[in-house]
Amino acid sequence: LPPVSDPAAPDSPELAFAIAGDGEAGIVWAAPRTGDPGDVDLYTVTSVPDSGEITVDAPQRHVIVDGLANGVEYVFSVVAIGPGGASDPTATNAVTPDENESVITGQLEKLERHIQEKLNKTHARFQDARGKALARYEKHEGRALANFEKHVGKAEARFERFQGQALAKLERARGTRRFERVHVQVTERLQDAEEHLDAEITRIGERLNDRLDDLSEHLRGQLEGLRERLSERLAEFREQLLQRIEGADEHDHEHEGRESEREYENEGHEDDDLSEPELILHPAI
Repeated sequence: LPPVSDPAAPDSPELAFAIAGDGEAGIVWAAPRTGDPGDVDLYTVTSVPDSGEITVDAPQRHVIVDGLANGVEYVFSVVAIGPGGASDPTATNAVTPDENESVITGQLEKLERHIQEKLNKTHARFQDARGKALARYEKHEGRALANFEKHVGKAEARFERFQGQALAKLERARGTRRFERVHVQVTERLQDAEEHLDAEITRIGERLNDRLDDLSEHLRGQLEGLRERLSERLAEFREQLLQRIEGADEHDHEHEGRESEREYENEGHEDDDLSEPELILHPAI
């Protein structure tokens, strides 16, 4: 039987947020981005200063941590745990519990869904743009390879025509006094033609390699640009949510609850610009 490799530990939760309450805090996070969601069995939440460890079963991605001291700033960490071990922690924003604040479970559930849906949508657009970039690369790579085969085929066809003519000339001279002289000439010309064919195929191959190098370089630039824009979108999304969470603390709780729920539901409908840039086309081989 082939060896069975041990499962890898899950990746870290992609994002995590904390909302202050009265002697408590609500923690919401997103699932790890890569890997099978089934790789995560549970999540653990800890804090600095230490408030103990809370464990929740996956796929739940929110929890209320109580027993906190009002007026003390806390930062929480969320770890994903699966059959392969524990992920690195993902830290939340810092929050300070206050007697005038409270956490609503329904708000956390809505925020959890909103975060996951937004991330799924953003990553789906990234993967779509990445797939298009790869498809364009493969299309141009196929054209370059076909061009290579076409030019090599033409070079080989020219050599075969010349070879046929030379051998026919030699055959016509067979049995005559000039056969030896013609044989020497034909042999030399065929040798020269073979060397010329080899050199021509080498040149065609070098042009192909240059073309493929150019395409690969542009593809790498495309993918790097997409990754940078993805990171920017995720950073903007995190900042927007932090601003909403922090801004909500300044309003009356009931009003804040209704408004934040509407904002969480409505935010994110603008299209993310994750379309792939155009490949710069070069002359065919």
